[in-house]
Amino acid sequence: MQSNNVLDFRRLGYYFQYHILASWKSYLLGALSIFGLLMVVPAFMLLTRNCPRELSEVVGFYYFGLFFGGLLFTSMAFSELASKEKGAQFLMLPASHFEKFITIFLITTVGFLLVYHIAAYAALLFLNKVSLISNEAALQLDWRFLTKEDGHIYIYYAYLFCHALFLLGAIYFARLAFIKTLVATLVCLTGLYLLNTLFVWILFAGNMQTAFQNAPFILVGVHDGMYKSSVYVISEKMINSYIFIAQYLLAPVLWTVAYFRLKDKEI
Repeated sequence: MQSNNVLDFRRLGYYFQYHILASWKSYLLGALSIFGLLMVVPAFMLLTRNCPRELSEVVGFYYFGLFFGGLLFTSMAFSELASKEKGAQFLMLPASHFEKFITIFLITTVGFLLVYHIAAYAALLFLNKVSLISNEAALQLDWRFLTKEDGHIYIYYAYLFCHALFLLGAIYFARLAFIKTLVATLVCLTGLYLLNTLFVWILFAGNMQTAFQNAPFILVGVHDGMYKSSVYVISEKMINSYIFIAQYLLAPVLWTVAYFRLKDKEI
C-alpha cells in the first residue's frame, strides 16, 4: 500500500520527536523564562508590600504575558526559513509540509498554553501566599476567565486570531517576523478603517461634520439638524454574523493560508 504523502501518523510521530529533540534547549529556556517572569510580579509585590486584595487587580499581567509571550513565541516558530542552509535542511526533512506545519501548530498552541497556564497557576499560588503575608487574607478570586456574560471568553478568541496571524507572519517573513507582522497588521487595519471612512463620507457627507464619526463596519453618527443627531447601527443579524465569523472562521482561514504558504516554500 502506498504511503500517504500528506499525513502519516507514524511519520508525524517521528518528526515530532525529532523536532523536540532538536529544539528542547530552546523550549526549556523559554519555559523557564515564562516561569521566571511570572514569578517576578508577586515577588515585587512582596518586596514593596503592595499586594492586591483581588485577582482582578493583577489579571492584566496574565493577559499581557499571554499575548506578548505567545505571539513572540509563535513568530519565532519557523526561524529555520530565515537561513538558506537551515531552510533547505528543514524542507528536505522526510516529512510532509502538513506534518511539519501541524507539529509547529501544536507546539505553539497546545504546548505554549499548557506551559503558560502551569506557570500562571504557580504564580497565582505565590501571589496568594504574598496576600496572606501582606493583607492577612487570601486573594479574592473575583475574575472569571471563560464567561460569555462578562465577555472574558472573547479574549481567548482574540488570542487565537492573533496566533493565526503571527503564525502566517512567521512563514511569510523570513526575518524580524514579530515586528513585520505587527506593522503589516496595523497597516491593513488602518487601510480598512480609511476605506470604510471614505465609503461612509460618500454616503453621508451632507450630514456629517467630519468623516471620522463612525465605528468601522458597525455604526455611523449623522446630524439631522443643529441640535439633533442620529446613529445608524447595523442590524442584529449582521452583528451576530460578525461574531460568528470572528469566533469560528477567521483563525481557521488564516491557519489554512499559513499552511499553503508553507507548502509553496521551495528549496
